[in-house]
Amino acid sequence: MKHLIGILIFVFSIAAQANLVPEGYFITDPNHKWLEEIKKQPDLTIDHVQAGHFEVWGPRGLGQWLKKNQIDHKSLTNLKLRTVGGYASHEEVSAELTALVKNYPKTAKLFSIGNSTEGRPLWVVKISRNVGVDDTRPEFKFIANMHGDEIVGRELMRRLIRELLEQDGKDPVVTHLLDSVQIYILPSMNPDGATYGTRGNALDIDLNRDFPDFSTSDNVNTTDHRAVETQAIMNWQATRKFRLSANFHGGAEVVNYPWDAIPDPHPLDSYVKALSLEYANLAPYISASTEFENGITNGYAWYEVLGGMQDWSYHWYNDIQLTIEVSITKWPEYSKMDYYWNQNRNALLNYIGKVTEL
Repeated sequence: MKHLIGILIFVFSIAAQANLVPEGYFITDPNHKWLEEIKKQPDLTIDHVQAGHFEVWGPRGLGQWLKKNQIDHKSLTNLKLRTVGGYASHEEVSAELTALVKNYPKTAKLFSIGNSTEGRPLWVVKISRNVGVDDTRPEFKFIANMHGDEIVGRELMRRLIRELLEQDGKDPVVTHLLDSVQIYILPSMNPDGATYGTRGNALDIDLNRDFPDFSTSDNVNTTDHRAVETQAIMNWQATRKFRLSANFHGGAEVVNYPWDAIPDPHPLDSYVKALSLEYANLAPYISASTEFENGITNGYAWYEVLGGMQDWSYHWYNDIQLTIEVSITKWPEYSKMDYYWNQNRNALLNYIGKVTEL
C-alpha cells in the first residue's frame, strides 16, 4: 500500500483540483480489488461501476500509473468519437434551434444562460403556452450532455423539442403539457466537450463533480472557483422556481435517484424511487436491465459522487432531480438514435407531467 500511495503522490501531485479528467480508462476488475484502492484517492473519479469493471478518470499521468501497477485498462479518451458520423455540430444545433423557435414563436423561446469556456452559447429552449410570459404554472427542466462524450442525451433533447412543438394541438398529451407546464430544455451543458468528444469541458473539468456539495467542506452555495458552465447553471437556477428536473448521461442504462454523496435516505425517498421506477417502466430497455433491478438505482449505493448536480439541485433549491443514464455506449452510431428516441419518448413526456403533482 505504501508503494501505491507513493506512486499516486508522484503522478497526481500536479493536479490543481480533484475533478480534472483529461484521462479516462475502462478497468477490468472482477473482484473489485482496484476499485476499493482507487476510491481512496481524492484526485480520481470513479464512474459506471458494474460487475467486473468500472471507469476511472483523472489528471495526466493516470495511464502511466495503471500501466506501472499492471492494472488491466483500456483508454476511454482516445476513441476519436467525432469520427462517428451523423451527429450535428454545435453550430448546426444552434441553427436548428433558431429555426424551430422562429417557426413556433407563440410556444418556443430561445435564449442563452451563458457561454462555455471557449465561448459557445449554452442554449435553452423554453416551451409553453404564452411562452413570453412567466406565470404561476410549474417550472420544469431537462439538462443533457454535461459530459461531452455522452451524446445520446443531447440528441434526445433535440428530438423532444421538435416533438413538443410539432405535436402541440395534435397529440393530447403534448398539448396538455404546453397548457400546464413551463418547460425548459438545455440540450448541451458542455458544447466544448461535445465538439471534442471529451468528458470534461475545454479545461478538462468534470462538470458533474463541480457543484457545491453539502456533504463536504465545499458546502457553500457559491459560484467562486467553478467552471463557467457550472456557474451558468447555478446562476440560472437561482432565478427560477424549478420543482422537478432530470439530467442525462451515457455509459449505462439506468435511472439514478438521490442521494449521490451520502448513504442516508433522501427526504422524499419513496417518491424519488417511484419516479425512477415509472420512468424506467415507460422506457422498456431500461427496466429490462440485467445489471440493475427494475432499471433503477440509488446513486450512493451504486458509487459515490461528490459535487454532483443532482444532490445540489435538491439540497439548495428543493428541485427534485434524477440522473438518467440512457445508453451503455456513450457515442453510438447515429443510426441507433431512432431506437433510443422510441424507447424514451413516452417516459420523457410522462416525466414532464409529473411536475404538476408537486
